[in-house]
Order: sequence, then structure tokens, then C-alpha cells
Amino acid sequence: MRKLTSFILIAVLSLSFIGLSTISISAEHDHGKTPKYKEVKLTDEQTEELKVLYEDLVNQRKGIINKYLEFGVLTEEDATKIKGHLDTFYEKMEEDRFIPKWEKHHKKTAE
Repeated sequence: MRKLTSFILIAVLSLSFIGLSTISISAEHDHGKTPKYKEVKLTDEQTEELKVLYEDLVNQRKGIINKYLEFGVLTEEDATKIKGHLDTFYEKMEEDRFIPKWEKHHKKTAE
């Protein structure tokens, strides 16, 4: 009985230590927080560079969607819907002059 009690005590202490270390590790990381961006005005050159990169990104992702469609992973309807979302994403980025506006997407917390 004494061995069982000792074992349980050691197990509880070990698990509580693991739990505390997990909490401290997750406190070190900034999970769920988006980066803060400064309000800046990009030059036309900078905007053009970002435009080219985003066009490449969207085209690559559409290529991946086409492969999924070809391999039968997605239906034509789903592929079209996803490509539409990619087009909407690109249009929104272009509208914002390729500066991310992520803070608008935060969930409001109850105060």
C-alpha cells in the first residue's frame, strides 16, 4: 500500500510539473496574435514588386488546385469556389496596395 501511495504521489507531482512547464512554454510564444504593421505608404516600385509576388502566389496556388482537380481530390465545383476565393484575396490585396490589414479579422472578445 505504501508503494502504491508513493507511486501515485510521484505520478501526480510529475504530471503537475509537466503541466506547469507546458504553461510556461506556451506563455513564451505569442499564439493567436497577429503582427502589428505600421501605417506606411509604399512607393509604386515597392507595390509593383509585391504585385508580382502575389500574382505568382495566386497562380501557384491555382496550379495546386488544378492538380487536386486532375487527381480527383476536388470536384470541379469545389475547385472553382477555391479559385474564386483566391481571386477575391488578390483583389482585396490589390485594393489595399498589397499592405496586409489583418487586424480587421480579430474576433471581438467579451469585455
